[in-house]
Amino acid sequence: MRWVLLLLGLMLFSVHMRAWAQQCFEWQLETGMILRFHVEAYDTVAIVGEPVLFRHRSDEWMVACDSTHGDTLFLRQWLERSRAREWTERGDSSTRTTIPLVGVTTHLVLSRRGWRIQATSTAANSVSVVPGSMFGPVFFIPLDSTCTACGRMQWLAEQRDTLVEYAVPPAHLDRLYLGSLDSCTAEGVPRVLSFAETSSGVHLLPLEGDAMQTAAWTLAHGVVELDTVTRLPRRLFYATEQRLRITYRRTGTTRHGAQRTSLFAVVEVSSQPTDPR
Repeated sequence: MRWVLLLLGLMLFSVHMRAWAQQCFEWQLETGMILRFHVEAYDTVAIVGEPVLFRHRSDEWMVACDSTHGDTLFLRQWLERSRAREWTERGDSSTRTTIPLVGVTTHLVLSRRGWRIQATSTAANSVSVVPGSMFGPVFFIPLDSTCTACGRMQWLAEQRDTLVEYAVPPAHLDRLYLGSLDSCTAEGVPRVLSFAETSSGVHLLPLEGDAMQTAAWTLAHGVVELDTVTRLPRRLFYATEQRLRITYRRTGTTRHGAQRTSLFAVVEVSSQPTDPR
């Protein structure tokens, strides 16, 4: 009798897991949706020969879904507000209440699995970098290329991003993700995604009579808590450690350093656009 009950239990578990596996998770953005990301971040930047810089950032990022076409999402993203307080171990401090990239719209084309297809910016031919880093995180991590579902717990994703949202001109970053679906409801609805990331990137910043090239190698870990109704991010945590090499092209001078960042975001979703652009 025990073996019969055990066999029935295994059969029910197998059916339940197959039902989970059939529910492939995708980013459920729809036309007219607006997402507001309230971001709090702490940076520590250490460059050889300079005092260590500490930074606290409070940013608000907006993402608007303009339209969808099958598996493709057409999004706008812009930084609506930025405030950064910086200080050094020597006691120097300053506060920035805005940057040139505030209000600049970037257009992103993604698949519903988070794969970036195209990225463009409306920024003029100016030079600007978001205070945190030109190598910032994406808000919609790439999912499994076939199916992300409860019961299929991990996947690898490799992607090359042009990060138009973080700098003008933009940085280029080659990313490798190991994604994991860590938690689901009893009905098989994903609740928590996490990922580990390794990446390498480069950014070229024009200067008067020179150019500064920043190369970065990044290790990162992130956790995305999902809203089980909207199937969109509810809260995000992102921790990175970057190794930096900064080279001035005219003189060939090279400096080395590192940056650590801890970022936390709370996401609000509305169905009515609040921005006329």
